[in-house]
Amino acid sequence: MLKIVKKCGAVACYLFLMSFFFEFQMEKLFDAKQLLILLAGTGLLLLPSLGEKETVETGRQKLRRIASCALWASFLESFLLCLTAMEHMGSTEKIIPEIALCLRPILYGICIFSVFAGETRGKGEQAKEKEGGGFREVTVSESYAVFQKMGLTRRECEIAILVCQGLSNGEIAESLCISEATVKKHISNIFEKLGCSRREQIRQRLFSED
Repeated sequence: MLKIVKKCGAVACYLFLMSFFFEFQMEKLFDAKQLLILLAGTGLLLLPSLGEKETVETGRQKLRRIASCALWASFLESFLLCLTAMEHMGSTEKIIPEIALCLRPILYGICIFSVFAGETRGKGEQAKEKEGGGFREVTVSESYAVFQKMGLTRRECEIAILVCQGLSNGEIAESLCISEATVKKHISNIFEKLGCSRREQIRQRLFSED
């Protein structure tokens, strides 16, 4: 959350800096109606993915998906606003400024994307990929089925998959909306059931059974 606040502050400062140097009035950048339509559009574009149960997403991946939908919604809204402006404006001198204002949703979408997109992988996961671990060779559904055969519960399967992806306890807790203490308890149970003593061994057990 703190990282998001910092990014929001950085984006706001950059916009203010540009408006100062280019002598542009900041109030022209904001339109409450266009922003609300963009947020509504983002929500609608997210609807098809709400029922998907195939993947276990981290908090960062969810934010990136929201940011991507916001970016698409901003382009669609600006496109329709530009078409509407061209239909109602006869003079070229009036059309150009009006179209410029119609592009504001794109600015909003880019700002949202820059704030929420970020890195979608934890440090541990990035390290695993650099080592050539290749977790992505096994799908989440396949991993889930393998861990279930090993006697893990539904929640333990979810946590084991995220451990294999290289997420820390804190990142797993954030992703599943549970406490870090609960994550540690589940990992302890996973170690006991799989006969492991280290997180890397959970990953090894997955591939040995695949």
